[in-house]
Parts: sequence; C-alpha cells; structure tokens
Amino acid sequence: MEEQDIKRLWSSFDAQLERSLALNLKMLKELQTQKAEHKLRSFRRNQVTGVVLGVIWIAFLVFLLVNTLHNIYFVISVGFIILFNVFATAAYIRHLVMLSEVNIEDSVTESQRKITKIQSSFNNIGRILILQTPFYCTFWYNDDLVANAGPGFWLIQLVIVSFFTFISVFLFKKLTFKNVHIKWVKAALESFGGKTLTKAMEFLDEIEAYKTERS
Repeated sequence: MEEQDIKRLWSSFDAQLERSLALNLKMLKELQTQKAEHKLRSFRRNQVTGVVLGVIWIAFLVFLLVNTLHNIYFVISVGFIILFNVFATAAYIRHLVMLSEVNIEDSVTESQRKITKIQSSFNNIGRILILQTPFYCTFWYNDDLVANAGPGFWLIQLVIVSFFTFISVFLFKKLTFKNVHIKWVKAALESFGGKTLTKAMEFLDEIEAYKTERS
C-alpha cells in the first residue's frame, strides 16, 4: 500500500472518529440536559411550595399580630419572625425568576453560573432563617409574667434564650461552602442549597468533562 493510500485511510478514519465523537457528545448532552432539567423542575416545584406555605404562614402570623397588639413582647417577637419569613418568601420568588432565565440549550457554562448563583442564594436564605430561632423563645411573654416572675424563672429563660442565640449564630457562621469538607455541614448545605441543584450541576459537569476529554 502506497503512502498516499495510507494517508487517505488515516484521514477517513479521523473523519469517522470525529463524527462518532460529535454524535456521542450530542447524545450525552441531550441525556444530561434532560436529567438536569428534571432536577431544575423539581427544585422549581419546591420553591413554588415554599412560596405558597410562606404566604400562608405569614398571613397567619399577621392575623395573630393584629389581634394581639396589646402584648408588646408578642408583637416584637412575632414581628421579627414575620420579617424573616417575608424575606425568605421574596427570595423564593426571586429564585423562580432566576430559574426561568436558565437555558441549558444555549450555554452549559452560563447555565452553571446561574444555577450556582441560585444555590448560593438558597443556602444563605437557610442560614438567615436560623437566626429567627431566639424569637420563638420570647413570643409568649406578657406584662403579668414580666411583672411577677421570680429570679429563678428569668435565670432559666436567660440560659434558654442565650443557648438558642449562640446556636443560631454559630450555625449561621459555620454553614458556608468553605466548610463543605465537614460532613454535617455538607449535609446541611445540600438541604439549604438544594440537593437537586447539586445534582443538576453534576449532570452539566459531565458534559463539560466530556468536551475537555475530547479536546
């Protein structure tokens, strides 16, 4: 076989290999895209549920607040809880808007960037909601209790409120992506940041990894 024939065969083999790789990439992208979109739809449903439940919970708290304006301790405690939940519900609505802007078909890299942004926001919302915990320890105070409770009662209350304040601040600081190497932090972040979003990112990562290997 002459050198020219060998070159033609080699060129033909390269073309076939290139077509095969392109087809594999197309099939992989379609499959992984479908999986990622399924996870995003699941996350979207969770956010819609969160918005609905958040609105119901806020409406209930506002109803209680309006009918208990004579108790300043209840008003302050529940007022802060309402603010936390309004903030979270508004953030969930924002996440739905951000999800509507994710188009994996256009750009995997851009989709990853947007999903990461949503994931980070969702994680921060979970951390912030933890900070409302101490207010659940004080909403039941009233003027009669404050006027007549003894030192022993207030000492116990101080310990309880201080404990939950410390725990909430500790978790707020600890539950960040820089501590993801800690198992319980990772588990919590997958909850706060949405495990479905993590899986969606993994599916998209496989597409980029295949592109890199092909290159």
